[in-house]
Amino acid sequence: MSISSSSGLPLGLDDQALNNLTSNLNSQQLVWLSGYLYGRAADATQGSAVAALTQQAAAPAPAAATPAATPAAPARLTILYGSQTGNSKKVALQTAEAARQRGLEPTVRDMNEYPTRALASEQQLLVITSTQGEGEPPIAAEDLHKFLLGPRAPKLPALRYSVLALGDKSYVQFCQTGIEFDERLAALGAQRLTERVDCDVAYQESAAQWAERVLDVLAQEAETAAPQTGPSTGATLAQAAASGSNGGSQADLSAFRVAPAATPAVQHEETPIEATLLEKIQLNGRGSAKETYHLEFSLEGSGLHYEPGDALMVQPHNRPELVADVLQAGRFDSLTPVQFKDEELDLNTALTERLELSVLTRDVLERYAALAPQHPALHEALAGTPQLQAFLYGRDVVDLLTQFPADVSAQQLATVLRPLPARAYSIASSLSTYPDEVHLTVSAVRYETNGRQKHGACSVYQADHLNIGDTARVWVDRNEYFKLPQTPATDIIMVGPGTGVAPFRAFVQERAETGATGRNWLVFGNPEFTTDFLYQTEWQQHLKQGTLHRLDLAFSRDQAEKIYVQHRLLEQAPQVFKWLEDGAHFYVCGDKTRMAADVRKALLTIIQQQSGQDSEYATEYLKQLKKQRRYLEDVY
Repeated sequence: MSISSSSGLPLGLDDQALNNLTSNLNSQQLVWLSGYLYGRAADATQGSAVAALTQQAAAPAPAAATPAATPAAPARLTILYGSQTGNSKKVALQTAEAARQRGLEPTVRDMNEYPTRALASEQQLLVITSTQGEGEPPIAAEDLHKFLLGPRAPKLPALRYSVLALGDKSYVQFCQTGIEFDERLAALGAQRLTERVDCDVAYQESAAQWAERVLDVLAQEAETAAPQTGPSTGATLAQAAASGSNGGSQADLSAFRVAPAATPAVQHEETPIEATLLEKIQLNGRGSAKETYHLEFSLEGSGLHYEPGDALMVQPHNRPELVADVLQAGRFDSLTPVQFKDEELDLNTALTERLELSVLTRDVLERYAALAPQHPALHEALAGTPQLQAFLYGRDVVDLLTQFPADVSAQQLATVLRPLPARAYSIASSLSTYPDEVHLTVSAVRYETNGRQKHGACSVYQADHLNIGDTARVWVDRNEYFKLPQTPATDIIMVGPGTGVAPFRAFVQERAETGATGRNWLVFGNPEFTTDFLYQTEWQQHLKQGTLHRLDLAFSRDQAEKIYVQHRLLEQAPQVFKWLEDGAHFYVCGDKTRMAADVRKALLTIIQQQSGQDSEYATEYLKQLKKQRRYLEDVY
């Protein structure tokens, strides 16, 4: 007679004990274990009958006293992502779902929360990471990137891996973080499952192809490793596991797996919609050196949804004048038919709607240089990063064709050039405040270099060529991390000079609509108060209503000494630090090259001074703010 606990389990095996024993087992292992225990129980009571069944199922049978063989656990598959806006995470989750459909069991991990010591025990690893600007890892990947490239990184001879790198070819150090992960893992002895794939802004198709290839490799290996003999499909799982308890392995259960459906590994983004322009207002006053527009697009009937912090992708057309210059520089006939992907277009249409003309990238220069061996300067520019950066800066396709002429056909030109990518703009409205609308704050980019006037492809498309009633192809680019706090009572500090104020207009609108009790502090800067105070009336109204609790302004040209947003933060150092200590979230939006770096430097100074600690403490404090996603940047 056995004595049981209150839970009905034999004495000494309570719920906690079983949880401890089984907590690290996956679903297949739990099924196998249940069958194994069933078989042991049957063996104890039916002895010879079970032995006879075992001998029929598999020969030779082990002696009755021999313990059952431990099932071979399948190689673990970890999908590790380092994401700044959420694209890498999105691909990681979609890849994981495709892996499950192939019978694999992936674990998805965020680099921001991944313990570096775990790397040494990985068996199969898929790395998906973005690159920020010129070669910097995303905040979430900083610790792992530093560890992996440092002296403490372990040797990894048992690891098999593949890397998907997300980036933007307009940067010279395109996909640099992914490249460094890939090369360093190989240097540590890991073996590639498939070659690394580097994705441009439109990453969906390349990501899908990468996932398809690497998952097919893993799925085929798993299928090959599974034994071809085993219980018939008519047997129960318990019976199969019972027979496995006498020398079988976990792989015996493979006969019961449902074959995965043939589905794409990664789904494509939402289909662009044609959004009608409802309003376009120039925000700067007369005499301003800046040219900033407020645009309002209709989303009526589109079903398009966005949240504050998301971006709107706008697909531009190239300026007619720029297209004409390209045709003239290359002596092309505008009506010449060319093949672009799966469609045939006349060259004029391809140059206007499909091909990038305003920006040169490394891959474009490489392809053009291969057609122009008579120009050694092109090959010299490709010799190193500094030379390439200096060469590409300010040059467009007209400069390339004019300064380095070559006998290139219309089709060759279409093949050499990069597809015209959409541009992302921080959304400047809350859907709660403006249902069926999306607003943008756009600064028209105009400058002169190499003896010609240059224009931002998408900003000037909107400023000069989109009129009220016209439509533009748009879709939402979701930024998973640049979001309002989940707790409405949390305070926020927003630093957004120039058009960097756009998402904070959306933040304040949303917090006002939802009745959030957390305080809102905006630090805004621009050259002059009288001409460049963007959305001045709205901010004043929010102050009056109490939906904006503090507004600090930095108009750099209104006094002899230039004052910028970082100076205002330093002036209010005690309050900034107190808000952070009380749990506030800190947001920065705008110029990456100078402004964002200056704000980070000012914040480190504030933390060090106000805490009374040293610079190492301040660095760690800011690092923890980033890891907790309380310090967030949307910079460009």
